[in-house]
Amino acid sequence: MKLDKRTIMALSLTVLMVAVFGCKRDQVGLPGPTGPSTLATILKLSVSPNVIAAGLNARQTVGITANLSKFDGAPVPGTTIHFDLRDAFGGKVYLGFLDGSQTVVSKTTDGSGSVSVTYHGPFVSELNLAAAQIYIYAYVGWEGKETISELCPIWIIGDVFETELAFEMQAIPNVLWCTSERPTSTIRGIFTYQNGVPIVGRRVYFKILSGKGLFEDGFNKTFAVTDANGVAEVKYVGPTRDEIPFDTFATIQGQPETDWVHVKDPYDPLDEESKFYLHKEMDIRLIKASGDN
Repeated sequence: MKLDKRTIMALSLTVLMVAVFGCKRDQVGLPGPTGPSTLATILKLSVSPNVIAAGLNARQTVGITANLSKFDGAPVPGTTIHFDLRDAFGGKVYLGFLDGSQTVVSKTTDGSGSVSVTYHGPFVSELNLAAAQIYIYAYVGWEGKETISELCPIWIIGDVFETELAFEMQAIPNVLWCTSERPTSTIRGIFTYQNGVPIVGRRVYFKILSGKGLFEDGFNKTFAVTDANGVAEVKYVGPTRDEIPFDTFATIQGQPETDWVHVKDPYDPLDEESKFYLHKEMDIRLIKASGDN
């Protein structure tokens, strides 16, 4: 059964790779721009990210921004833009929701002609396929019966297995010069699926396993929540030169929260996994400066 799901996933991702993700006008038989006044007014729609995964116990989100302007770039403020969820044939979609748990939302453009809404994706239990595509459809009622419209696709991936999770760590910088001032480094935990889709809204726990220094909150254990790119960031504050006798290292561990604990399968000779939790360790080089530095 697992192999069948992976086959479906591979086919879905193949379609995903060849899909055109840019926003387009006049697709799926939806109303499009007509008439001179419409041509003089431009509605631009963008979504980020345009690929999400159906969450296990948290809904991933997509930021949606619409901008209404004249042909010369002048913004069109105070105008209502309607947002809707549609499928490839222009039909209504009830998979996830927009602001206020609604599938249709109307908002008024600000002074820059812009307005933003958020799409909240489905739980994996709400997705019946390995992958699905929906469209964010935005439209503005214009002169007479004219309508200005724009739409953007969003891919939603489901049936992702625990072995397809990926976690990496970065330290920026990873070498610190320890003087009379405490040096700092930004520690990033990057939590994604193997296909690069970010895992959003999950805690990543950080711990200083060995070496001097603390996190910015004054503790040697802390956490941060992954953003829209699957990145959780904390700041490490290193020691002064007087706190280390010589050049040394600080070892930091990162561990994202998941809904599973991997146990080695005794009947699978190819399963060499011995760790119960997904985690990574990383060293930061601490260089002791001389008394003149």
